[in-house]
Amino acid sequence: MKIHRSARKLTSSPSSGLKRALALGVVAVLGLTACGGSEAGGDAATGEAQTLTVYNSFVLKGLDPAQVYEATGVMTVRALYDTLVTFKGSDVTTPVGQLAESFTTSDDAKTFTFVLRSDAKFGDGSPVTSEDVVFSLNRLKNLKGSPAVPVSGLTFEAKDDKTVVVTSDVINPNVPTILAMPSTGILNSELAKAQGATDTADAVTADKAGTYLNTNSLGSGAYNIESFDAASQVVLTAKPDYWGTKPTFGRVVVQNMDVQNQKLTMSKEPADTIALDLSGDGLDGLPAALTQSGAQDTLYQLRFSVDPSVSEVTANPDFIKAFRASIDYAGVAALFGKSAQPAAGLVPTAFPGALDQSEAQKQDLDLAAKALPAGGLEAPTVSLLYPSITYRGVDLGTVAAKVQSDALKAGINVELNPAPIASFLDQRKAGKVALSLSPQSLNYPVAASMIGDLMPGGGAADAAAWTADNADAATVAAAEDVATIVDRDKQIAAIQEWQRLMNENSPYIPLAYNSGVVVASSGLTGADYAAAGWQVDIAGVGRA
Repeated sequence: MKIHRSARKLTSSPSSGLKRALALGVVAVLGLTACGGSEAGGDAATGEAQTLTVYNSFVLKGLDPAQVYEATGVMTVRALYDTLVTFKGSDVTTPVGQLAESFTTSDDAKTFTFVLRSDAKFGDGSPVTSEDVVFSLNRLKNLKGSPAVPVSGLTFEAKDDKTVVVTSDVINPNVPTILAMPSTGILNSELAKAQGATDTADAVTADKAGTYLNTNSLGSGAYNIESFDAASQVVLTAKPDYWGTKPTFGRVVVQNMDVQNQKLTMSKEPADTIALDLSGDGLDGLPAALTQSGAQDTLYQLRFSVDPSVSEVTANPDFIKAFRASIDYAGVAALFGKSAQPAAGLVPTAFPGALDQSEAQKQDLDLAAKALPAGGLEAPTVSLLYPSITYRGVDLGTVAAKVQSDALKAGINVELNPAPIASFLDQRKAGKVALSLSPQSLNYPVAASMIGDLMPGGGAADAAAWTADNADAATVAAAEDVATIVDRDKQIAAIQEWQRLMNENSPYIPLAYNSGVVVASSGLTGADYAAAGWQVDIAGVGRA
């Protein structure tokens, strides 16, 4: 994606800051003007294209914006497709226009009107119209993949050639933020239809454009696809006539590389290079000339099943209370290095609504020792399922072993159960796991989006058998309160109160927050980590 260069004043309603759509899920997510040359990505002295290399341990399936969900794909799609709105720099709190020169929100936060720029155009030179926007967003919605969850309650209408009206079926001032996500990238509808794309209700089976979009961009973004290999390398080339600010680099090579080799390569201080997977101890010993940018946008948490048929032990509230008190939270955070800190609540510090660090949870072995007998428990045993992966530079087995050691100090026996990532996900989804450990991040950068997944009725809550019948009434009421608030500051306060109640009453234990980090060679600008899913805006990276 690329940000625009217009000096026109953008408008939005006062309520377009923090957003919320509680029925939406949680996964597991910069627009900085780059320095441009006389020709896109060209070297004025030699006439040769300048190349930016991005090292990433690939999580990639394809480059169809409506189906992209994996980290590498999300980052790449952002450079290929513009969206109605975007974010400026690393600030993910306030959406600003990209294809839209202005947008407004109705007082009831259900209707959003976007007025398109007159100069935005696709790679073939045709203008971006409201028809293209409606087609692209309906296609995303009707393909019904994971990226479609945030738009599932929205409808899209072209009022005229340059005006798009988006309507939500619930109060949802999140909409501008949702429409900044790369999955909402706008395609040239005429060319997309010619390649088998459709926005009809049967798009899941009728759409045939996915494979084509892996190797061909039909967007209005700064780059085109030169080559695509989901296992090794993706190469992008800058559009010479991009309608927005020309990118500095005429060529971008996104290279699959493991963490160890990323560190080795960056230690040699290569020019015009970015590494995306160095975190924790992996950052130690890097040359001082390299720049580092990060934000604590990832939560590591434990989840308990409260279904007695799965485990009578974890279904016991006093057991969860004892387990919560047994954890050495500062010690867990230390495993992730200097980029992490103990969790205070469920919302990482990168997002508005995070609890102050003064509220970080602390180990209390005396409380744990009292809670177990109160629940009729003596030396209980539980199995801990976790994915056998290294995530952001840290082996999750190390974290699981720390949890095991802490719990034992409170008289709780934890049996470690590592599993390949696919098996881990399948087991958790089936709802038969007594206790599990996993990292978690947001579908889009709004803290309230977590509520729909974690509260009764959401996917995580269903898998934990946490229902309206067995949930604490005050916690449920606090979540419902968040859903009715439009004012940004009041909503932040409500999210914080909800987290405090979740810390007392939910089947989740937040352990630590960790940062994603962008490590860049000296001389690069705009290589800032964005807590919005795409990690870094590669089209916005320039030279000092």
